[in-house]
Amino acid sequence: MTPPTRKARSALFRLPAFLSAPLLALTFSWLPGAAQASIPSEQARATLSGLSLAQEPTVPTLRERVVQAGLSAIGTPYSWGGDDAAEGFDCSGLVLYVFREIAGLELPRTARQQRTQGDTVSNKKLLKPGDLVFFATRGRGITSHVGIYIGQDKFVHAPRRGAKVRVDEMKNPYWSKRYLGARSYIDTAKGQMLAQK
Repeated sequence: MTPPTRKARSALFRLPAFLSAPLLALTFSWLPGAAQASIPSEQARATLSGLSLAQEPTVPTLRERVVQAGLSAIGTPYSWGGDDAAEGFDCSGLVLYVFREIAGLELPRTARQQRTQGDTVSNKKLLKPGDLVFFATRGRGITSHVGIYIGQDKFVHAPRRGAKVRVDEMKNPYWSKRYLGARSYIDTAKGQMLAQK
């Protein structure tokens, strides 16, 4: 058994952890030759040859940012004539808001006008995330609805009064029968905007 006086003495010489490392470094700095590296400098140099990152960080493309902004609006109430998150969105207002905030573009206000600009996407198979998809929801083949294509045959849109921004599938019979075409406002080769501010 250890006498109680020894415990008291050892407690007097015990340093808190936050002081021990700096004091040790200070002690070694006073000793000549103690602070020198033991590895020759040629071997100590870092080399990256043969190394690669497991998951390289990437900067999102403009298309990815447009899609993400559209998806972040999911759940926002439909509001006829609305073009901001606080008031709600109608279909073309959602597109207008996303492209204004993310791409810095001022698109036309209505779905019909939005379909007259940008580059035509001639085939559904050529759709890229961020392209605009147009529909005739009132019959007669006239453009009356727009959404943002997000990939995997899906699009995000503000569907109608009483509903909220959501994702729907292009292959849904309702949407596939009413599909009119698509436009791209983003140049895929360069990742640049096509429309002018």
